[in-house]
Amino acid sequence: MCVSSRLISSPLEYRPNHVVAFIRPKPKQPPNLATFAVPLQFNKLDLRDYLYHAYDVEVTSVRSFINQPAVRQKFGHVGKWYRPRSQKMMIAELVKPFVWPSPPAEEDREKFDHSLFKKMEAEREKHFRRQMDPANIPLRNQVRQSREREGLKAQAEEFLKSGGWTNGQNEGDKWNEVEEELKV
Repeated sequence: MCVSSRLISSPLEYRPNHVVAFIRPKPKQPPNLATFAVPLQFNKLDLRDYLYHAYDVEVTSVRSFINQPAVRQKFGHVGKWYRPRSQKMMIAELVKPFVWPSPPAEEDREKFDHSLFKKMEAEREKHFRRQMDPANIPLRNQVRQSREREGLKAQAEEFLKSGGWTNGQNEGDKWNEVEEELKV
């Protein structure tokens, strides 16, 4: 049976406003199966038509399932319990297999600021570990202050030494007038 003889909807006259994410396959997944994360209202025919009209990719069959995530707390180990939003996944069986390209070599990654990305990821992980360990909360004097904070501290000390701030108005006159009007 030829796939092109199947009934496929007419070409799209509009641009779809759905987000369809192509998920990298598991190591032992065959190359003719493609996994997609799709909106919850998407159906099998929508995915088949989307792939055919947007990318000219023919599909023989589509399987769908909904991943319901586990219940978790709002802020890691504290906060209210809630269930995150479910995610619909679809596995399409392709007529022509698709093989993902191998990741770029280490020297080619420098073109994409890979070292900066790695530093940011390490810093984020360090911050996350520090936040999630309630037994290791540093005291205020153990935390190194930022340059901005040290600058503000120096300005405050200078402000206190100079005698404070005035707006140039004599406030004593106003209070005297209020006191004169009062009759006790």
